[in-house]
Amino acid sequence: MGTLWRLGWSMALALALTTAGLAQERPKVGLALSGGGAKGAAHVGVLKVLEEYNIPVDYIAGTSMGAYVAGLYALGYSADQIEAIMLSLDFNSGFSDDIPREDLSYRDKQHYDSYPIELKMGFRDGELRFARGALQGQTMSSLIRRSIGTVPEVPSFDMLPIPVRFVATDLTDRGEVVLDSGNLLEAMQASMTVPGALAPIERDGRLLVDGGMVNNMPVSVVKDMGADVVIAVDIGAPLKGKDDLNSVFDVLDQLSGYLTNLSRDQQVALLEPGDILIQPNIDGIGTSDFEAMPGLIPEGKRAAMEHISDLRRWSLADDAYRDYHLAKQVNRSVWLETEAPVVAVRMENQSWVKDDVIRDVLQVEPGDVLTEREIEDAVARIYSLNQFERVDAFLVDGRDGPELVVQTRGKNWGPNVFDMGLRIEDNLDRELDLSLDAALTVNNLFNAGGQWRTEANLGTVNRLATEWYQPMDDLQSFYLIGMADIESKEWNAFEQIEEFPFVRIEQTRSSVALGGGINFGRNAQLQLAYRYEDGKYHSVGSNTIGRLGDYWFYGPELGLGFDTLDQSMFPSKGQRWFAQISHLNSSSKAAFIDAPWERDNFWVYELDWTGATHFGAHNFIGKLSFETLSEDELTLAHFTSIGGFLNLSGFSKDSLFGSHKVLLGGVYTYDLSREVLGITWPLFLGASFEAGNVWLLQDDVSLGDLIYAGSLFVSMETAIGPAALAFGQADTGDSSFYLFIGKQF
Repeated sequence: MGTLWRLGWSMALALALTTAGLAQERPKVGLALSGGGAKGAAHVGVLKVLEEYNIPVDYIAGTSMGAYVAGLYALGYSADQIEAIMLSLDFNSGFSDDIPREDLSYRDKQHYDSYPIELKMGFRDGELRFARGALQGQTMSSLIRRSIGTVPEVPSFDMLPIPVRFVATDLTDRGEVVLDSGNLLEAMQASMTVPGALAPIERDGRLLVDGGMVNNMPVSVVKDMGADVVIAVDIGAPLKGKDDLNSVFDVLDQLSGYLTNLSRDQQVALLEPGDILIQPNIDGIGTSDFEAMPGLIPEGKRAAMEHISDLRRWSLADDAYRDYHLAKQVNRSVWLETEAPVVAVRMENQSWVKDDVIRDVLQVEPGDVLTEREIEDAVARIYSLNQFERVDAFLVDGRDGPELVVQTRGKNWGPNVFDMGLRIEDNLDRELDLSLDAALTVNNLFNAGGQWRTEANLGTVNRLATEWYQPMDDLQSFYLIGMADIESKEWNAFEQIEEFPFVRIEQTRSSVALGGGINFGRNAQLQLAYRYEDGKYHSVGSNTIGRLGDYWFYGPELGLGFDTLDQSMFPSKGQRWFAQISHLNSSSKAAFIDAPWERDNFWVYELDWTGATHFGAHNFIGKLSFETLSEDELTLAHFTSIGGFLNLSGFSKDSLFGSHKVLLGGVYTYDLSREVLGITWPLFLGASFEAGNVWLLQDDVSLGDLIYAGSLFVSMETAIGPAALAFGQADTGDSSFYLFIGKQF
């Protein structure tokens, strides 16, 4: 459906409406909707009254949340439909750009688990770079897209069922920008972009943010559009009194209020005797109190009814209003109810990611008929590549039919980015495990999608590592990898064992590895590498023996991983598998038993599995961990450990160690947040049951030695990873309290 066809329809409808209006000799009614965040729900109540009393709207303009409501109404959605859309969306999610873990690639999932804190800070051209907003607005654009549907680019917003304008602010000179054409979603979002909280929208060479700073109630705009009378709806907040200015945040909010109130007062001064100002009572409601939105719609109706005698002057007779409404719906179908296949997919790629990679993830071909949901899903798949500041997709009318335009913009603080991780595990007694970690990832090596990542870990484990990852094809299905690291960590032995009679042990090690692998879609990876490692053990705090022994080994390792979990530690759905087989040619010398160097060749088998499912607020998690060697004798070349929260709860972390391990566990969590406490952030009550043990020698392995343990805990998800307060008890009589915050080791 071409632009000329749409333009012809719109002009014919506009002519019909104009003719009807002239026949009734009525003035044109303009509606100005102000900004105010969650308080914008009151606008819907005003619209309900206008519809109930057959009052037409010929022009509409909005700022911020007023722009959101204005955009929907201009497209022909009724007040009831707008209410249903608004109340079905989680507007709080619009202030988070996190990619769901299950949507990340396998490689990115593992990196995110170790470094969950995205700093939005990078290094380029010899200087540090930072994001232009705490959030980039990707999820906000998703909310708008789900609201307005698959609207193509609009040559003029006068062509819509109701001509509309959106007010934004030019960040460079604080000039007023009235948006009247182009990408409807982008125009609405520009007007809603809170500076500092959300990155500005780049449009026509300008950086645009919330229009509330220059015109928070656009009376002047609807008058310029041709309105003879104006209905203005003011949901702005009054300035704070002296007793309410108690923090720096209150002061900053007051400064912002000066601008919005000043612009509002200027617009009120433009109202003429025949115009109407509606001011719903929204005292005590904040701009982010989205949970209060249902109660604000009746307040909007009540405020509009206070002016009903004046409003009814613009009412139409039933037949005339029916014709007015029908014309809007016919025009609406021109924009929203098209099912023509796309004839082309056009890339506007402003990032270091290759077009072929984006097209592969997009999964849209010419000839496809796209729904709003399919476009939304395609945008989400591209954004989950985790290389972009913003991703958008929309339809335009090409010469031969509709075309899908995909816009991608790389992280402005990239391509070389920093991430962090933090972990604190305290048993509230003597053992504190602490880790502060940082990673620098250099992207797009050799212009071929390569990565060079350097990691530094400080705390209980001290580690410095570097890794080169190089895809071998444009779709990044095959890759080469090189790794090197040095590490020092301490283990706390729970009990002295005859073969290894030391309470605290320090291991220092270094390793290098080269290999390659295959990525199977987004969730699985097969990797073959050849590794060399050498290390030493020392006794910590021993008055008799310091150095315990040395070892080295080399050999191949083959690992297969699969990961669809939605969360790493307390998932509600998905599975994670990791299986690895290694063949080690090793040599080790245990100094504490005065033994010579011994050469060994043996296999190492490792398997880890986590699976989760849920029913409503009930989550069920299963865990399995298994490691063993084919070697019968004690070797220093491979040790594993057990102990800690959900890892034989009741013991302190890593307090049991050996060469062979078995751990089985089940975890149950109940979501207390929405149904019980009525809060939006996730809070869980949980319990676990675990069974496992470790053995130094293969001949000692016996299921009869399994230790049984369990825990009770309260947990939540935070910006730095999961957090939990727990009590664990083992059947050995050992017990421990745990305070856990941050990533898993």
